[in-house]
Amino acid sequence: MKHIYIIGNGFDIFTGLHTRYVEFRYWLEQNYPFIYENMSAAYEMDGEWWNDFETQLGKLNVRNYVKKFTPPEKSMDEILDAIEKRKSIEKKYNLPPSLFIEKPCANRLKGLLDVLQYCFEKWVVDCQSIIINPNYTRIERDNSFFINFNYTDVLEMLYKIPDERVLHIHGRASKHDHLVFGHGSHLYGDITSTPDEDQTCYDLNSYEKNPFEYIYKHKELPIILGDAEFVHIFGFSFSQVDDDYLDWVANKTPITSKWEVSWYSETDKQRINVFVLNHWSLKNRISLIQLQPIEEKEALS
Repeated sequence: MKHIYIIGNGFDIFTGLHTRYVEFRYWLEQNYPFIYENMSAAYEMDGEWWNDFETQLGKLNVRNYVKKFTPPEKSMDEILDAIEKRKSIEKKYNLPPSLFIEKPCANRLKGLLDVLQYCFEKWVVDCQSIIINPNYTRIERDNSFFINFNYTDVLEMLYKIPDERVLHIHGRASKHDHLVFGHGSHLYGDITSTPDEDQTCYDLNSYEKNPFEYIYKHKELPIILGDAEFVHIFGFSFSQVDDDYLDWVANKTPITSKWEVSWYSETDKQRINVFVLNHWSLKNRISLIQLQPIEEKEALS
């Protein structure tokens, strides 16, 4: 394909969707206040926490969290009763004896994140169902391929891009895919960690985003990228969580390809400049633009 598009959340926001993570916060607070309150209690978040939702997920202070939510110690009678119940289960199902260690804080966090996943997927569907008076911008609809980091159908619905030329690398809400979100950290305990702390780290690491897991599912990508003459990056945040994706794209596209990157804020510019510093061969091949609205007829012509 001559044109490769990397589409980030800023593109959907430009279109008119309310898909900022801070808007997920408001939606969650209004529709699932119990989940919002438990997230707030677990992460001890401030007002800026939701602006960088994915990264912040991996910044849980595990030791403080476990200390805060560890229930009172059980009495000896309660401990002996739990042991007897465990033995009866092992006998009933012919299970080998095991050393049972309760991990209440890890179980609490896992349950919370499981419900948060459900809420997140429901929020995305709600966002997509209320597109009113969308903004369009100029894209090359022919001889183009789209790597879409969004979960929505903006490209397919509004720009009439065929499904086979849009890769929803983190899932597509309308197809009821499992939507991928997560952080870029890897949490682990130390020699002083309790079993509950270790398990909490393990469960939180299930939301660690591994870009190469999703890249290598699509063996055709290197071939598609290898023919690119132009790379258009629209609405991408250049967040640390997604650094490896762009690094991979830069390495797989020809060194003669021209890059066009949209920006919205000065923070965007700073992140783009850092990316260019780390990929110096792009210095004379990259141009910065701002997305400009055009009429629907012009966008689809």
